[in-house]
Amino acid sequence: MRGHILKVTKSRSLVKSFSYRVFGTLTSWAVVYAITHKGSLATLIAIWETVVKILVYYYHERVWNRVSWGRTAN
Repeated sequence: MRGHILKVTKSRSLVKSFSYRVFGTLTSWAVVYAITHKGSLATLIAIWETVVKILVYYYHERVWNRVSWGRTAN
Protein backbone atom coordinates (compact mmCIF):
# COMPACT_ATOMS: atom_id res chain seq x y z
CA MET A 1 0.00 0.00 0.00
CA ARG A 2 3.03 2.28 0.15
CA GLY A 3 2.41 5.33 -2.02
CA HIS A 4 -1.30 4.70 -2.45
CA ILE A 5 -3.80 7.28 -1.31
CA LEU A 6 -7.18 5.80 -0.49
CA LYS A 7 -10.09 7.68 -2.00
CA VAL A 8 -13.26 8.42 -0.11
CA THR A 9 -16.46 7.86 -2.07
CA LYS A 10 -19.10 10.52 -2.46
CA SER A 11 -21.70 8.22 -0.92
CA ARG A 12 -19.56 7.84 2.22
CA SER A 13 -19.32 11.61 2.56
CA LEU A 14 -23.08 11.90 2.08
CA VAL A 15 -23.92 9.25 4.71
CA LYS A 16 -21.50 10.86 7.18
CA SER A 17 -23.14 14.20 6.53
CA PHE A 18 -26.62 12.87 7.29
CA SER A 19 -25.64 10.98 10.42
CA TYR A 20 -23.77 13.96 11.82
CA ARG A 21 -26.67 16.28 11.12
CA VAL A 22 -29.18 14.07 12.96
CA PHE A 23 -27.41 14.86 16.21
CA GLY A 24 -26.99 18.51 15.29
CA THR A 25 -30.66 18.84 14.37
CA LEU A 26 -31.85 17.36 17.63
CA THR A 27 -29.58 19.76 19.50
CA SER A 28 -30.78 22.76 17.50
CA TRP A 29 -34.42 21.81 18.01
CA ALA A 30 -33.88 21.46 21.76
CA VAL A 31 -32.12 24.82 22.04
CA VAL A 32 -34.79 26.71 20.06
CA TYR A 33 -37.57 25.00 21.98
CA ALA A 34 -35.91 25.76 25.32
CA ILE A 35 -35.69 29.44 24.40
CA THR A 36 -39.08 29.93 22.68
CA HIS A 37 -41.26 27.09 24.01
CA LYS A 38 -42.68 26.85 20.47
CA GLY A 39 -42.43 23.41 18.92
CA SER A 40 -43.46 24.59 15.45
CA LEU A 41 -40.77 27.29 15.36
CA ALA A 42 -38.16 24.88 16.70
CA THR A 43 -39.11 22.37 14.00
CA LEU A 44 -39.01 24.94 11.19
CA ILE A 45 -35.60 26.24 12.24
CA ALA A 46 -34.24 22.72 12.74
CA ILE A 47 -35.37 21.66 9.24
CA TRP A 48 -33.82 24.67 7.50
CA GLU A 49 -30.68 24.45 9.57
CA THR A 50 -30.34 20.77 8.68
CA VAL A 51 -30.71 21.23 4.94
CA VAL A 52 -28.21 24.08 4.80
CA LYS A 53 -25.64 22.41 7.01
CA ILE A 54 -25.83 19.06 5.18
CA LEU A 55 -24.95 20.83 1.96
CA VAL A 56 -22.16 22.83 3.59
CA TYR A 57 -20.69 19.76 5.27
CA TYR A 58 -20.86 17.65 2.10
CA TYR A 59 -18.97 20.19 0.02
CA HIS A 60 -16.51 20.81 2.86
CA GLU A 61 -15.74 17.07 2.93
CA ARG A 62 -15.32 16.92 -0.84
CA VAL A 63 -12.84 19.80 -0.80
CA TRP A 64 -10.83 18.23 2.03
CA ASN A 65 -10.75 14.90 0.17
CA ARG A 66 -8.62 16.66 -2.46
CA VAL A 67 -6.06 17.74 0.13
CA SER A 68 -3.29 15.21 0.69
CA TRP A 69 -1.93 16.93 3.82
CA GLY A 70 -2.25 14.73 6.90
CA ARG A 71 -3.01 11.52 5.02
CA THR A 72 -0.87 8.43 5.30
CA ALA A 73 -1.07 5.00 3.77
CA ASN A 74 -0.55 2.19 6.28
